[in-house]
Amino acid sequence: MRRGQDIAVRVPGLYLVHHNLPGKTVEWRTWPQHMLFIPLQGEITIVLRSGSLVGGPGKMIYLPPKTTLAFQASEALGERLVCMIDHPRWRAVTPSEAGPTLCPAHQLCKEILFYLLLNPKTTGSKSLLSTFIQVLAESLESAQQASLLHVTHLDGKVRDERVRKALLIFQRDHPTRLRMTAVAQEAGLSLRNLNRLFLEQVGLSPKQVVTHYRITTAKDLLLAGSTVTEAALATGYESLGQFITMFRRLTGQLPSQVARLGQKQ
Repeated sequence: MRRGQDIAVRVPGLYLVHHNLPGKTVEWRTWPQHMLFIPLQGEITIVLRSGSLVGGPGKMIYLPPKTTLAFQASEALGERLVCMIDHPRWRAVTPSEAGPTLCPAHQLCKEILFYLLLNPKTTGSKSLLSTFIQVLAESLESAQQASLLHVTHLDGKVRDERVRKALLIFQRDHPTRLRMTAVAQEAGLSLRNLNRLFLEQVGLSPKQVVTHYRITTAKDLLLAGSTVTEAALATGYESLGQFITMFRRLTGQLPSQVARLGQKQ
């Protein structure tokens, strides 16, 4: 692709842009779609109201819809793919709790996007998009599963006492309907700084951390003999479908599978 030019194509459910411009910046803007950034050369920085995510080659950054962001690319090199995803299947497989995620780039995702970039009118775009969505969803699931293991060992790693206090509040109150403004106030922070510090020090938003605590607790309850419905209600989920979706996304298992293990013990 020629340096200094942007190439953009649209296929049903996906708007794809190839940038080849070092030093590119985009001022604050709110995007309604799910977004995916895949750096090919050079680093990119996604600046959010709550902090920043930095990614280079071998990484990709996912952002949920209605995210307000600014964009900065490194001065030396600047080639990247940017996707705006509005496909019905993608909206269905991505839960509302999914937040900004930095994870390893999947080679198949890149190959499909490049093919669509060069062949936007291909008759196989529907099946290619279906494969792309499946692979991307699995990549985000793997990243969130790794985050679940990370969250369980946070207490000894976080240095900021205010973040540590917020973690203790989450551990104590995660089964209840938490108000983040109240948590921030109790921890001695503004809501904006609570989000910023968590993203910087933990790598997750406060809502994501609460979700991880809830799912970890639910798994323990299921192994101890609780039913799926009991575990969902005990960890603050009013929707059983939402609980099952999130449990599978973070653990790689259905809660019913874990419940059966608990019954055998």
